[in-house]
Amino acid sequence: MSPRRPLLRRFARSQTGSATIEFVLTVPLVLMFLFSAVDFGTVMLRQVFLDRSVDIAVRQVRLGNITGAQFSRFRDMICENSFMIQDCQNAIAIELRPVDTQNWSGLADPAQCINRELELSPVLSFAPSAGLQQLMLIRVCAVVDPFLSLTGLVLGMPTDSSGGYHIVSHAAFANEPA
Repeated sequence: MSPRRPLLRRFARSQTGSATIEFVLTVPLVLMFLFSAVDFGTVMLRQVFLDRSVDIAVRQVRLGNITGAQFSRFRDMICENSFMIQDCQNAIAIELRPVDTQNWSGLADPAQCINRELELSPVLSFAPSAGLQQLMLIRVCAVVDPFLSLTGLVLGMPTDSSGGYHIVSHAAFANEPA
């Protein structure tokens, strides 16, 4: 019998350190879920603030306080009321178009978002309808970076080539005749 054998048996039967192994195995999972929850909460807060700011801006359009020629004022109003979106002026794309109420076409198209790797400017223009009432769809897409980029598990949301998530807000209003 080798002198090492009793030492190995004693080591194999020892219970010291077993809690450490459990701790080492479970803590990374718990921390991953915690950080994912914080990241998910931040995405939801950004979504709620963007929805609220779009509603406020669309209300001003409906009241006639913002016209089709005042795109920058409309964008500024969205950015003033939308918190937690960094560089909001350059991170949002605003899409405004009439909806054909006969066949409801155009509603299924994906939202147009800013590509942060290119120099693009979003365009918004509309005019009061000439004698007909139109249903107008407004989509605002914000490209935001994750709050914590440690987990990458925020709802499995896809990122674009710049690493940002797309947060889209929708609103509709009736464009009244002039």
